[in-house]
Amino acid sequence: MTEISTSQQAQTREYFGQHAVDWQRHASGVEYSVIENRHRAVHEILRAHPDATDFLDVGCGTGQLAIEVAAQGIRATGTDFAPEMIAQCEKNNRGAGTLATFRTESVFDAPIPAGVYDVISAQGFIEYISLTQLSEFFDMVRRGLKTGGAIALGSRNRLFNLHALNSFTTLEQALGTTNHLLTEATILQSAGSQAEAVEALGRLEFSYPQPTHHPLTGIAVDTRYQFSPADLIKRLKSHGLEATRILPVHFHALPVSRINASNLQGVHETIATLVSEQRITDHALVPYCSSFVIEAKAV
Repeated sequence: MTEISTSQQAQTREYFGQHAVDWQRHASGVEYSVIENRHRAVHEILRAHPDATDFLDVGCGTGQLAIEVAAQGIRATGTDFAPEMIAQCEKNNRGAGTLATFRTESVFDAPIPAGVYDVISAQGFIEYISLTQLSEFFDMVRRGLKTGGAIALGSRNRLFNLHALNSFTTLEQALGTTNHLLTEATILQSAGSQAEAVEALGRLEFSYPQPTHHPLTGIAVDTRYQFSPADLIKRLKSHGLEATRILPVHFHALPVSRINASNLQGVHETIATLVSEQRITDHALVPYCSSFVIEAKAV
């Protein structure tokens, strides 16, 4: 049994242990899926590594990403600290006839072996760990990647709080961060290329305070961290990981307060799907997305 070191992780373990079946439905393409959108971004990053032989998905959920990668002939491993999730992974693995490997473990109890992986993915993971653990995780990723390998790091998007116009926006106003977030969003919107956007964001020296509690969004965990692209670029660089691309995940063309309206939900899902399928590398869309995936290479 993996060690639970914080109340944040205890809440996370309890929630995902109780909702493995729900997560399976979200990840299986039965309905519009943010999870599938994130996976598309990871596959885009994998395409930049055509000779990849080894892939790791940290916090793998119900295993679809590792299974998809294994189907490409890559040695794929998924880890998750919720045994209920890993049980679903094994079931999905058998159903797909693939040879992905799944383990019930916390990355902090079983550190990533050195120099093994071409690509390491972490989706829906860093929001549930402390900032101290985040730093430790980046060190493990840097050691675990082969030279030139990359992390595909998913994050809840703090820039989106400017677009959401809800309690998250009010929280940013109270923290005094809205001008910094607006600067980042403007850079992404105006940059002519991914390289230009990443370079400009990397020059920023903003410091973002993190609240200890966040408004709830359907997942019963009090502290679910959000990060901006510039914040993660700086954190990754301090651990020998150079950001190269920022990929949009879950585009919102409609106000957050209206996307679940019965006559608008389908419109939202259709547009979000089209953006995911056709504009997955378009950095200018990131400020309008509730998540993003950042690519960073080991140097």
